[in-house]
Amino acid sequence: MIALTAEELMGYTDLYTDEIFDIDNVYKVKSNFSRVIVDPNRAPDDISKEYELAAEGVTVHTTWDGKNVYKVEPSPEIVDKLIKNYHNPYHDALEQHIPKVQFLIDCHSFLPFGPKLKKDSGKERPDINLGNVNFSSCTREHTVFFRDFFEEKGFSVAINFPYTGKYILGHHCHRRRIPPFLVPGIQIEINQGLYVMKDDKKIPEKVTMFNELFEELVNAFLEKFCPEEDT
Repeated sequence: MIALTAEELMGYTDLYTDEIFDIDNVYKVKSNFSRVIVDPNRAPDDISKEYELAAEGVTVHTTWDGKNVYKVEPSPEIVDKLIKNYHNPYHDALEQHIPKVQFLIDCHSFLPFGPKLKKDSGKERPDINLGNVNFSSCTREHTVFFRDFFEEKGFSVAINFPYTGKYILGHHCHRRRIPPFLVPGIQIEINQGLYVMKDDKKIPEKVTMFNELFEELVNAFLEKFCPEEDT
């Protein structure tokens, strides 16, 4: 049913974030399926066919640069099955960790320039995008900490641009921890232009650098906000 090639599907992924954000001593939930087929960062009832171009939603029918995902549109029954088999287990795994943690970081990457169907189409993007769902998923103090950390390393940082954060933060996070269901959280997007070549191959030393940087970030966060916690 898929019109896109395997190579094209790879172009719509958060490239190498599985390596960049892979550090020890944290609870991790990693998607092992394509966000084009099922997007865990959209609500399970956010059906993309309901609005123009069907470019967003839990199932995607048109990519961000206008390509058709499917040769034949999936039936509602197939969409329901995809959500049940992929979206639900992902969030079930997150919910198992929420009672044990103090903060959630939703880890992503993004294209250096806004793609065709996005509001910032053609515009150059910052090095780092921090999303906090318009300051509803964490406090200003949290956000300023992340902003200052990256700016002090020499990166340009934008808050809630081009992405504010979606369902993962909206469903699991709150400015204040409400055990056992909600924790503060933020979305971190790293510009792929900083570590990916034009042919989508990684620049190994840059991926390693960002991995070490993320570990430093988490340790600094714990020292500041959770000095007596071991989670």
